[in-house]
Amino acid sequence: GGGVGGGDDSRRFGPPFLPHSKEHLTQNVEDERLSTYYLAVNRNKRSFALDLSHEKGREIARSLAKNWADVVVENFKPGTMKRMGLDYENLKTDNPGLVYCSISGYGPDGPWHHLPGYDVVIAGTHGLLSITALVTIFAQVGVAMTDIVTGTMANGAILAALYDRSNHGIGQKVDCNLMESQLACLSTAASGALNALPGIPPPGRRGTAHENIAPYQAFKCKDGEYFVIGTGNDTQFRALCEMLNKPDLAKDERFLTNAARVSSRDELIPLLNEAFQKKNRDTWWEELGGHGFPCGPVRNVRESFECEQAVHRGMALDFEHSVAGHVRVPAHPAKYSRSPIADGHHAPILPPPMLGEHTEETLTNLLGMTPSEVENLEDDGIVSCWRGNSTKEFADAA
Repeated sequence: GGGVGGGDDSRRFGPPFLPHSKEHLTQNVEDERLSTYYLAVNRNKRSFALDLSHEKGREIARSLAKNWADVVVENFKPGTMKRMGLDYENLKTDNPGLVYCSISGYGPDGPWHHLPGYDVVIAGTHGLLSITALVTIFAQVGVAMTDIVTGTMANGAILAALYDRSNHGIGQKVDCNLMESQLACLSTAASGALNALPGIPPPGRRGTAHENIAPYQAFKCKDGEYFVIGTGNDTQFRALCEMLNKPDLAKDERFLTNAARVSSRDELIPLLNEAFQKKNRDTWWEELGGHGFPCGPVRNVRESFECEQAVHRGMALDFEHSVAGHVRVPAHPAKYSRSPIADGHHAPILPPPMLGEHTEETLTNLLGMTPSEVENLEDDGIVSCWRGNSTKEFADAA
């Protein structure tokens, strides 16, 4: 086999990287350091490092899928798992109830199925960049939104398949990919383009503005900061005009309805730009907030988590990592009335794992191997085990 390797690429997406506690610094710091990118999306997971290019590694994977798995998720290029005998058709023979989710760039078939896919590439090839940023400038969304939404789609699809299994007793394969998730999320822009009359161009780039609603965008303030307004109906627009001390705008026939305002956008927006230039961002927030139309200051990422509402809802999650020390990441956005979530208060948090941190416990607890058998597998390069200091919290969360 080729050995376990360095794990998923996101461990090395950076800087920034979190500094290590001094007692954990070793000659392998380059391999062990953790990017903040990786830490953001890998809590409450276990790391089991296995070389699937080795027959023994594939045998271990099949045993885990047969005896312990409700769900298998993989995102190799289409065909890779089949070549290793770890595809759905092979694994379901021993575990008919298995839900098997494959995530790829473009799907398992079709003329593009063999191509690799990254978030920014699919955003470009399938519509998102064409409606993002300014007329003369393309811009990527600030986070990997196509990746995130594909994972979210896969999550919902897996849960639906598990629910179906509870009714029918058998599992199934679920296919998700970046391209189809991207196209689905074009949503209203897609509907506008697919149903446009001949000669009508598809939706384009409007900065923060909305193709179908006006005013619905950010405005520059006196201090150079920005304030965002969303008026989704005529009542909200009238309330905005009253608060801006421009009631005549709401009576102007060019702006009476949303359709009229969209058609007269080029006349309306300069008037609003002029109004917002008279005061600072936070002053506008003090004056306009809570007056019948959605609005708010445009904040940076740190300010967003320091917002009193975000603090009240507990959206910054704190925990101790066994190597990196104190870590903060975004919390889960769903809150449940009955079920506890792993936030460190209602249920323990399993911090983002080091590569192979749970290999030994998985092999011994689930497959009944002895420590010496695990050591032999490690010596042969079939598995990798990280044996840094484990905290009691890790054991509790397990």
